[in-house]
Amino acid sequence: MTPVHPVAAKRGHLEGKNLRPMPLWPAEMMPRPIPANRNAVWYSGEDITTCVYEADDGTVAFADLPYDEHVHILNGTAVLTSADGRVDTYGPGDWFVAPKGWSGTWEMSGGYREMIVFHTAALLAAAKKWGIDG
Repeated sequence: MTPVHPVAAKRGHLEGKNLRPMPLWPAEMMPRPIPANRNAVWYSGEDITTCVYEADDGTVAFADLPYDEHVHILNGTAVLTSADGRVDTYGPGDWFVAPKGWSGTWEMSGGYREMIVFHTAALLAAAKKWGIDG
């Protein structure tokens, strides 16, 4: 039997170093286009996937988010405006969950970087649907 050990995030990734460019969100999902975004997946298992995601300033719109997303803001600001008009603002050190089914816009600014945890199968299905799985 192969030993199983904890998997630590790389400090450099948390600091925004050595993140890889990733495909852009579909144009129809970006009311304010994000010029570029980057990430590093540091663990992907049967149940959860966790990564560091970084984006240039811009906004993504979600309709019925297809997964629960646990977020820890590492840098910059996230302003989430729900479809009913509620506005929540998060900055470095804040933790929150964007629950499955949430609809609204997610504005990122100021060198935005987050550590996120998803359900693996739901994340993979959404990435494929949005064409960002490459």
